Amino acid sequence: MPSYYFSIEGTRTGERSDPATDRLVTLQYQKIDLTTGEPHDVLVIHRAWESSEQEIVTSFYNQFFRPGTSVTQFIPVGLNLDYAYEMLLALFRKYNLSPPTSYELYYQRPRFDLRPVVILLNNGRFAGASLDAFSLKKGEDRHMEKWIEKKEYGRIEHYVREEATRFQKVLQYLSKYKSRLGIIVKETPPSRKSPRTSTPSECPTPAPASPPRSPERPAPKAAATDKPAKRDRPAPAAKPQSRSLLPAPERTPAERKRSPAGRNQLAIHPSAKGAHMKKGSGKRRQA
Repeated sequence: MPSYYFSIEGTRTGERSDPATDRLVTLQYQKIDLTTGEPHDVLVIHRAWESSEQEIVTSFYNQFFRPGTSVTQFIPVGLNLDYAYEMLLALFRKYNLSPPTSYELYYQRPRFDLRPVVILLNNGRFAGASLDAFSLKKGEDRHMEKWIEKKEYGRIEHYVREEATRFQKVLQYLSKYKSRLGIIVKETPPSRKSPRTSTPSECPTPAPASPPRSPERPAPKAAATDKPAKRDRPAPAAKPQSRSLLPAPERTPAERKRSPAGRNQLAIHPSAKGAHMKKGSGKRRQA
């Protein structure tokens, strides 16, 4: 689908600018690549000081708006296209050319107006939302009426060419760095095919279920030597600790000659300090 940079320059005939009554000065268009903003052809300028207004409007109408012409043959790309569209409708009616309806012009015919994007980049402010805010060179359209009065047509043409260049520079920049703004086209998911139901003859017969196997203990890794790996053995049980009471005091040589003490006697020896003597006859057995 061919895209064209499109713009109309006009001067007001009353106190305020009105596209229905403004006077046509220039009508220009240029074929461009919408994805990159690069021009594909030279800029065509229809000048009102070289031909009549009726000739310019009729030639443009027969080329792009004649009944039966495809709406995709001319896709306008510009800034504030509403002004250009309203002026075209007024000029078509003025010279008895069958104008398209508002539905055909605004809904059926594709177009790309950069004005909403410029307003968004201007922090949402309508005032000052123009190419001057994003271009090093400033426009001089405010001098248009003075140039026409003085017949300085060279300045008018220079302004028209500079305006087209500035617009394409902004469009090229936005197209090139749109990824920085997070503008990324999502990939289309692959088409999903409906699952195919297999017939009973095509279904494989399930194999009989095998009994579950007991988990095997993994064998230890063999060492680098040729010796067979030793299996882990349980650690020997710890010896039970003795439950004896306090250790008996050492015996004197005289006591050693006597008979050994019985196992059921108390741990505290009679010779130990603080031991109480057992009451009795006090006779000792002879060895």
